[in-house]
Amino acid sequence: MAPQNWDNHLFRGLLQSDDGVIISVLDANQEMITFQTAFGLSAQLIDHLKHQPEDIVFSERSRIARLGVQIKCEPPSAANLEGDTVTLTLRASSLIPGYPAIEELREFFSLGLPVGRLVFCDPEALLTSDEVLEAIERAELKLPASTAISSDGSIVIAPHKVVCRLREKLTQETLGRILLRGDGRELLNRYQVPHVVPAVNIAAGQGVITTCSMYLNEHYVVLQSGYELGRNLPATVLDPIKTRGIRIYLEIVNQSKHPIVNPLISAKVYCAGKSQNSARSRKFTHGASRYTYQQMRALEKRLDDEAPSTCHFLNKPAAILPNESGRVDRVRIFMNGPGEPCDVTKALCAVARRNFSPQSDCRHVYATSRIDPALKNSAGVLVMKYFPNLIEHRDIINLVCAGKIEALYFFEPSCEHGPFLSESDHNRLQEYHAFGLEVYWVSGLNDCLMVHTVRDGKGYFVLPERLADFHKSMLFAFYGSNQKLSQQGEARLGQLMDAFVDFWGQNIGIVTGGGSGVMEQANMLARRRGILSGANFLDITDQSLTTDVDFCQVFQATCRHSRQKWFEVASFPIFNVGGLGSLEELGITLCNMKLAILDPVPVILFDTENGGGFWDGIKMQIHAMIKEGRAPAWIQDNIVLTDDPQVVIDVYRNRLQLF
Repeated sequence: MAPQNWDNHLFRGLLQSDDGVIISVLDANQEMITFQTAFGLSAQLIDHLKHQPEDIVFSERSRIARLGVQIKCEPPSAANLEGDTVTLTLRASSLIPGYPAIEELREFFSLGLPVGRLVFCDPEALLTSDEVLEAIERAELKLPASTAISSDGSIVIAPHKVVCRLREKLTQETLGRILLRGDGRELLNRYQVPHVVPAVNIAAGQGVITTCSMYLNEHYVVLQSGYELGRNLPATVLDPIKTRGIRIYLEIVNQSKHPIVNPLISAKVYCAGKSQNSARSRKFTHGASRYTYQQMRALEKRLDDEAPSTCHFLNKPAAILPNESGRVDRVRIFMNGPGEPCDVTKALCAVARRNFSPQSDCRHVYATSRIDPALKNSAGVLVMKYFPNLIEHRDIINLVCAGKIEALYFFEPSCEHGPFLSESDHNRLQEYHAFGLEVYWVSGLNDCLMVHTVRDGKGYFVLPERLADFHKSMLFAFYGSNQKLSQQGEARLGQLMDAFVDFWGQNIGIVTGGGSGVMEQANMLARRRGILSGANFLDITDQSLTTDVDFCQVFQATCRHSRQKWFEVASFPIFNVGGLGSLEELGITLCNMKLAILDPVPVILFDTENGGGFWDGIKMQIHAMIKEGRAPAWIQDNIVLTDDPQVVIDVYRNRLQLF
């Protein structure tokens, strides 16, 4: 199996093309840019293009639409198909005042720009009105509170009374960063500011950018154009999994001769699981390891039995296995160290081995440097005792680029810090993901084999059998003390989780700090309810670790603050009774909301022990900050102090404006 970049798009259940990229610009003037775009298609999508082209729609890239640009695509047709690529003509124009004119964007609409994708909207997966209602009642999807359901199953959405405007005029450099960089959408979040308005007014021939709240998991929503009371930019497809938030952007234009007040958008709801040709209905092999945990442990014993290497400090051999599953008998072992024994003292070695410069006294000869010439034209799986250091990492990347390594297994994250990774190690994991290298941890933390995957830009180790659940589940960050809750407090925490399952459905999970006390109890309660449980473990000495988890990440003590970013995979924060650590995490969360790094969702301060006033001091302090002009007023509206699970659910329903 060839290495691939895997992300949660494989679990969304959509049959869609690759990103369509511009291959030629046909014409450009002050009003419009006309260009040709190439879309890579799968065999299933090619078949539908030949037999059901009317069910394939173009959905423009969200960051382009959020800049007020409308892209119209000619109807997809097999006549434009060559091999596995269809080439279509598209036209881009700027429609929304206050956003860049098309002449400002012209230099970016050039060869290679991704502009959108083609999506197959399976008519067999289209929901009737009864099915939409049933899905809502089963908590399988959350639609805006304003939703009206028509007899034919289509829905009508009224957006928030919000208009999104740019904080300042975007320079050409900033536009380039938004359109061309991988994190351009996050950058746009900082420039595009929502303003509350009494009513959303759209003058004739103009448009606005506004928002709604929507949470999808097994379903996708296709916004329809041509509705008299508001027309969204062409065929926007709101994906399963990806569509979770209070700022789902809607770009609405008024092409009538009369103004529209409080526009309405028509949409259709599809169930991804009902589609016979969706990505979800196909069998995934990623996460299914070539080798089992038991096989790897047996191989580890064999590596440990090897004669000592010439490097007395890093006696950690590497092994190459064939790609065929189960053939551990064909292992080839490579040793660390130079050709002859190194005679420096252990003290000199400890100092020299940290210096990777040419002036280092350590020759830094590692087993990974011996693999390339030995493999010749074959490819294999690399097994290492410890997670790679800088020079081993360089060797591995070169082997991956040469097509000689397709997977990496390692036993220990660090020879010095045990089961914890450094900041540099996390960067290396991101690079392995970028190069398509599969990474497996033969983890002694929970005695399981775990596969590395990336969700929302954060890498996690996940049990292979829970990989799809990890990408599909909406997560809650559970913070709290390492001190154990009382029996009544634990019961109240369980009631809160039950309320979450009733309101949000079974496809949810929690992520904790992986410690004792509240974190351990939250993990246990999640286990009993069959929902996903994960942890961001930290190398500290004041608490034990709760290792019975479905997914995790591990951080050395020097990564304490960057570890907090990994909690950003969660949609909602829950602060139970806690100490100084919880206080710090609350401050970081609120600051991230102020900086637009996180959506301003409700921050629940849950008085788990029902003491009556555990969080009152926080409320008073925030009020004082707002009074002195040192914090935005909306922060106070987002903080909820309660010991009642039903209050939490009511807050989600009302403040997120959900059906």
